[in-house]
Amino acid sequence: MQCEICGTEVSGKPRKVVIDGSELQVCNSCVRFGEVADKFSPVPRKVVPQERAFRAPPKPRPRRDEFREMPEIVPEYGRIVKEAREGMDLTPEELGIKIKEKASLIRKIERHEIVPEDSVRIKLERELNVKLTDMVGDEEWKSGKGGRGLTLGDIASIKKK
Repeated sequence: MQCEICGTEVSGKPRKVVIDGSELQVCNSCVRFGEVADKFSPVPRKVVPQERAFRAPPKPRPRRDEFREMPEIVPEYGRIVKEAREGMDLTPEELGIKIKEKASLIRKIERHEIVPEDSVRIKLERELNVKLTDMVGDEEWKSGKGGRGLTLGDIASIKKK
């Protein structure tokens, strides 16, 4: 066998060295150009407890549809907020102070200009003692086309030019 660096005939057993990540078989005089790879370096074994060694893999759980379980804000949320606020004889400013939100935000919610975020919705529900969310039923999730489920066309309103 020939040395992979200098090309001379190797007498005896060639030495393995690592040079720049490559393992080469070289003669004794070329060993100085790399790190010797012949040395035994024990690798620690991972010890697996017996009770976990031959356990069957867990059965995959059916994926939950998080959107089905999410409450949906009712369409008349603005009217509900306004009627409850007026029923308690509060102005938007007074309600805003109680729930630590701006009065302009409350006015926009009452006019349906914005949909309240969850944090604001929870504050309004708690302060006014109203319910602004409703769970979506399974019949609302099915589309009219063969029961394939919802499609983008069921959700989006498409504007034609």
